[in-house]
Amino acid sequence: MRLNVLMKKLFFPKPDKVLGIDIGPDRIKIVQLNMKSGKKPEVTDYALLDLPQELKGTGLFATPNGLSDFLGEVINKHGFSAKACVFTLGGRNTFVRGITMPPMSNAELAEAVMWDSSQYVPYENDTYYIDFAKYGELDKEGQQPVVLVAAPKEVIDIIVAVGEKLQLNVLKIDVDVLAVDRALGAEYTDFVLLNLVRNYSMMTIFQKGAPVAQRSIPSSAMSFATIIAEKMNVSISEGLDIMQTENLINVDDPETSSVREALKNEINELVKECRRTVDYFILNQKDAAFTSMVLSGGGSVLKGMDAYMNSLMDIKVEQFDVLQKVNFDSRFEKKKVESNAPALVIAIGAALAGGEDND
Repeated sequence: MRLNVLMKKLFFPKPDKVLGIDIGPDRIKIVQLNMKSGKKPEVTDYALLDLPQELKGTGLFATPNGLSDFLGEVINKHGFSAKACVFTLGGRNTFVRGITMPPMSNAELAEAVMWDSSQYVPYENDTYYIDFAKYGELDKEGQQPVVLVAAPKEVIDIIVAVGEKLQLNVLKIDVDVLAVDRALGAEYTDFVLLNLVRNYSMMTIFQKGAPVAQRSIPSSAMSFATIIAEKMNVSISEGLDIMQTENLINVDDPETSSVREALKNEINELVKECRRTVDYFILNQKDAAFTSMVLSGGGSVLKGMDAYMNSLMDIKVEQFDVLQKVNFDSRFEKKKVESNAPALVIAIGAALAGGEDND
């Protein structure tokens, strides 16, 4: 089961090229994916840029004209030729939760979910769009597991308007964790996804391929980079580079002992929060099962973190390598691609959604 979107066009020709557009609170990531490039889709172009100051944080959707102007400039500057696109939403702009409902037809379920959604969704009535999908078999009580996704109408409407202004064919509006799940592939079904982005981490529990519980955790790529910058007396930018190239966690070097201990303490807190969330979920879902924890996003590139987390946790911890799923055009420098690819996972997953067969 793969729940796709909050908004989608039910009928559209399957495009050869799709833009995946991931707009975060302070950066924008765009990839153009060629769906017919061989065994793997190919990233033919990409952009990873800081947002203008006036668009960062809460200003992102407060100034739709500024957003469309900036996005248009980026698309023109990088020469993106695809018109089909998929936007993503995440953070405070989405809500994902697993619920149960009595067995019923799809039409009846649609009406029931719409009627009952206010019990679960933390937004005011009539201010959000919802999407849902059945997953798995009936539980021991004879109830049907359902995953519910919601997002504010205002945000969705702005994205659609921005797409129309830029003459883009907005195929779908995806959820960031679902985009990552799509990039991972069908082999992951019962697992914990820890997506470490620039300013926070989102932990999502997947069961039978569906996201059923989420929690935001403060630890992030910037948390690690800030520790490195302060302990090694370098800039934040240099800290971001060092975390990808130097194993400061698992190398016993007296000169880097202070940064090693500080990074370990940060990871210890991260693991503690993850355990707390998983334990609470298992307490309420006795039949829950997990095969692994998958690390993704820009913060997952911290050298040695996956090995250290493996020593602390009871389930396997692995870093997702999106380069196993897609190719990049050969004109891109290999080292730069390896550095940027982890931060592009959501955009890549979104573009993959646009190339899927219609439901």
